[in-house]
Amino acid sequence: MPSMTILHIFTTLILCTICARAAADGIRPDATLELIAPDETLLARIQVEIADTAETRARGLMYRLLPDDESGMLFIYPNAAPRAFWMRNTPGSLDMLFADARRRIVHIARETTPLSDQTYPSINAAMYVLETRAGFAARHGITLSTRFYYYPSPFRYHRGTRGATPAHTPKEQSR
Repeated sequence: MPSMTILHIFTTLILCTICARAAADGIRPDATLELIAPDETLLARIQVEIADTAETRARGLMYRLLPDDESGMLFIYPNAAPRAFWMRNTPGSLDMLFADARRRIVHIARETTPLSDQTYPSINAAMYVLETRAGFAARHGITLSTRFYYYPSPFRYHRGTRGATPAHTPKEQSR
């Protein structure tokens, strides 16, 4: 029986380690983000981790892969300005959706090169940058002028809710 208890403890420790690593590598669900077409059609709804400090924006998705099309990272800046991103230490190809202060997509860098120092600049001033898995924009019909809204998660403390909008339907928000 003692060997069975040791085996049970060992198995539990391994499972805890695997789960902790998966949580550490994944996306912290700080907010739900909805992408809305110009005709008010909902194109996609994803969970995003918010990067709204210099430290979190610098780290971004380095050393992490997005698990699926239902997750991403939203970079929030204090003002709209020209932005440029790179893929250093980022192992998976991404789509980068640059948005202005009104949360309208103004540029899309599609299918970026992983682990690269190539820069991907916004063509226009951007206050937000949404990073998603490569091909996300094409798969969901995201184009220039697509708009997004995000709603901070009620289950997580997040100090950077700047720019968030109240939870209304897209038609109500466009008025």
